[in-house]
Amino acid sequence: FDGAYSGGVLAPNGDIHFIPYSANRGQKIPSSGAVSTYSLVYTTSNAYSGGVLAPNGDIHFIPYYANRGQKISSSGVVSTYSLVYTTSAGAYWGGVLAPNGDIHFIPGYADRGQKISSSGVVSTYSLVYTTPDAYAGGVLAPNGDIHFIPASANIGQKISSSGVVSTYSLVYTTGGAYRSEEH
Repeated sequence: FDGAYSGGVLAPNGDIHFIPYSANRGQKIPSSGAVSTYSLVYTTSNAYSGGVLAPNGDIHFIPYYANRGQKISSSGVVSTYSLVYTTSAGAYWGGVLAPNGDIHFIPGYADRGQKISSSGVVSTYSLVYTTPDAYAGGVLAPNGDIHFIPASANIGQKISSSGVVSTYSLVYTTGGAYRSEEH
């Protein structure tokens, strides 16, 4: 997978922003339908994989090989911020907005969880299970738990709404089992 963009996010104003993977510029489709591009602060090959809309309207790109976070504010300003943990091995594959406003990055090759609090503080936390190519995406359950989607992981992993990380057995596992695209 060497495409320009990897995922997209719907902004509160109706714009659809593509998430730059190997692209050197942002691209969006406004509600009017006229496609346009904009400058990014940081670009690199395999930079971001997926994005999440924060409660304040900012769009956060999820770092894949990027060594910094990047976001687009609700007013359209692109900026970067420091991350606590980065790796050049495809750290996170997507993200999920928790009910309390925290954005959780989903671990691909990362050996720890990473989140951005609703106040903008970046932090990491321990995971129960890690392996290369572990999870590819995540889903918010009705009870507030965030479940990681297994790629090559042989066990499920979730974060409860109270922040407790735990694992559970899966009925079926195989390498690359569940993912929307090959990274």
